[in-house]
Amino acid sequence: MSEQESDADARIGSRLQETDGHEELRDGHRNGDGEHGERARATGETLVEIDDLTKIYDPDGAHVTAVENLDLDIGDNEFVTVLGPSGCGKSTLMECIAGYLEPTDGEVLVNGDPVTGPDPSRGVVFQSNRLFPWKTIGQNARFGPQMRNAVDDDRIRELLDETGLSGFEDSYPHELSGGMQQRAELVRLLANDPDIMLMDEPFSGLDAMTKELMQEMLLDIWEEEDRTVLFITHDVAEAIFLADRVVVMTARPGQIKDVIDVDIDRPRDSSVLTSEAFNEYQERASELIHDEAERAMEQKQQETQEG
Repeated sequence: MSEQESDADARIGSRLQETDGHEELRDGHRNGDGEHGERARATGETLVEIDDLTKIYDPDGAHVTAVENLDLDIGDNEFVTVLGPSGCGKSTLMECIAGYLEPTDGEVLVNGDPVTGPDPSRGVVFQSNRLFPWKTIGQNARFGPQMRNAVDDDRIRELLDETGLSGFEDSYPHELSGGMQQRAELVRLLANDPDIMLMDEPFSGLDAMTKELMQEMLLDIWEEEDRTVLFITHDVAEAIFLADRVVVMTARPGQIKDVIDVDIDRPRDSSVLTSEAFNEYQERASELIHDEAERAMEQKQQETQEG
């Protein structure tokens, strides 16, 4: 390993220790009439409580409210997807749960305790993988647990096998396809043994077939691991296929427009995509998101003209 790589590891390791080991690299609706601001209740025992969350950005003196007065409960072992137009605050919501951002107002609670910063119990996967290019896949998987003195090689081998990456432990990220890199990212996440998986459009850059396979693999892992997942997406079909509940957000400032309870039996595979129930959910979600996408586009046009 070069001196530059050693220095990079040391800097990153220091950041992880400061954040308790977290790798911070940056058919019915439950809400009755679906009015904005009404609380979206969890299915089962509540793990995450988001109370009156508001986040305001102030870039260059501009007052930008990303999310406003948002209330949401997420249940233990629940799979929740968040659907909304670009710029509606989906990623802001996720980063407040992760502890990367501090709310301007309101709070996020996990197991009743306020979120005050990143924690290894809340793992994050982003749209582009955050694998270290100078480390092998096996080394990437071990890095987070090493920072906490909690490496479990048997567990890592099991995860590599489950994700079809056995035999690629000594490969570097650039030697793998995009789909394999995202599988390695899942291994990296799960090796840290998080209670909550926060996923920000992790499959959006993949081709259609690889994306479908990754969705099915994620569901298999989730059903076996009994974890809580918050999954952000722009893809209506993906949101419905994965979720127990689909949270539909408004254009900025982001609020909850509606919540769709997805009553489709599990386990699920691609065969449900052609079912009548799936098509009905998809039509409903598309109608909800269409108006908000138009509003978001109008906002963008107005901001461009004013700029």
